[in-house]
Amino acid sequence: MVLNETTGPTRRLAGNAMLFSFPILMLCVPRGASMVLVAILLAWLLTARGAPRLVGRQRQMLYLLGAVILAVAAVCFGSKLHYDLDWGALDNPSRLLLIPLGFLAVLHCRPQRQWLWRGIPVAIGLALAVMLVQKIGMAQARPSAFLQPIAFGNMVAALGLIGFARPGRRRRDHLLAWGTLVGALLVLGINGSRGAWVATLMVFPLLLPVRHQGMRVRGFVLSVGAMLLLLVAAYLVPGSPVASRVDRIGTDLQMYRAGDPNSSIGARLLVWRLAARAAIERPLMGVGLGRFGTVTGNLDGCAERERKRYEFCLAHAHNDAMEALATTGVPGLLAMLSIFAVPGWLFAGALRRRRQEGVDWTVPAAGLAFTAASVISGLTQVTMAHQANIVFYAGATGLLLGLTALGETTCKATESNNSDRSSENPAV
Repeated sequence: MVLNETTGPTRRLAGNAMLFSFPILMLCVPRGASMVLVAILLAWLLTARGAPRLVGRQRQMLYLLGAVILAVAAVCFGSKLHYDLDWGALDNPSRLLLIPLGFLAVLHCRPQRQWLWRGIPVAIGLALAVMLVQKIGMAQARPSAFLQPIAFGNMVAALGLIGFARPGRRRRDHLLAWGTLVGALLVLGINGSRGAWVATLMVFPLLLPVRHQGMRVRGFVLSVGAMLLLLVAAYLVPGSPVASRVDRIGTDLQMYRAGDPNSSIGARLLVWRLAARAAIERPLMGVGLGRFGTVTGNLDGCAERERKRYEFCLAHAHNDAMEALATTGVPGLLAMLSIFAVPGWLFAGALRRRRQEGVDWTVPAAGLAFTAASVISGLTQVTMAHQANIVFYAGATGLLLGLTALGETTCKATESNNSDRSSENPAV
């Protein structure tokens, strides 16, 4: 069964606005995550009337997404009951509901996909302007618009990669794609989030064949080389924040070897070791959802009044896997992995089908790149530690899955219509 009904102009306008505003709200507006949450919930209310029909047409994908939500809910609720936690502990995990809600909202409103790619360069441009004001006018060491610096950097990296995979093969599309990626790298250079740099550099080469289909080996090598030269130039600029953040790596490691973990990297190495120990001691339940602070709370200098004095007095493990293991045990780790694995598998399946059919496959490729970047970013940050982070991941996943399903549905409808015409007119 294919989706063949038309969509009213008001509904489509709302869908276009949702796609366009999503990156802008997330990066450039104070409390933008809350606005995104409200917008998708409102879109869900619009879709509720037709939800049974939409569910029937995308049953397999929704069942898989539902299984992910139920797995996370079971682990989180079990931890809440076992440790008698406040209901607030379930707040951030509950944001994962945005994945199926955003997915259904896109299917119902049937927006034009290009509005997401129109919003991304606007968001990165506005974020850069805000950061320059913060850096130059307010002398902030790590400007990040209105968000936590690492969460902001991870979002910029993901949006830069999605923007690079924008649909279209005209010269204008290529210029916008490269401009968006370079703009994102500029923002990341000022922001200084090293995990976001790694995510961008690891995923970018995989998107080159998407951006330039039919690219030869020489073009691939030249493109990667040009990107590396750009990064070297950013390092060599006098007073570059890139240079200071890279040089800091060696200093942090030396401090840690000398027994001083009070640095960005040293703190991570210490808390990862503590997280592993907590997981070994409590492999089934961990120390409790959102209670990683109890692991670091007994360290010298980490009493409640002193916690801000030391970088290792962290309330989370700065790594998705270690956080899940330490706080919710092995079941929590498996549930956390499914948050990334299932959408990644869905994007990969759609990408494979579209390539075999010879139709446009940029949207599932963008979704797969986004998932990969999120996993890499999660090696040095906890996705559910900040509301903005989890709202961004869940919202972007739902919207991209919706656009992927919408594209496949449109292709099937086109094939069905062509088949009908051929049967009516054998000469066609």
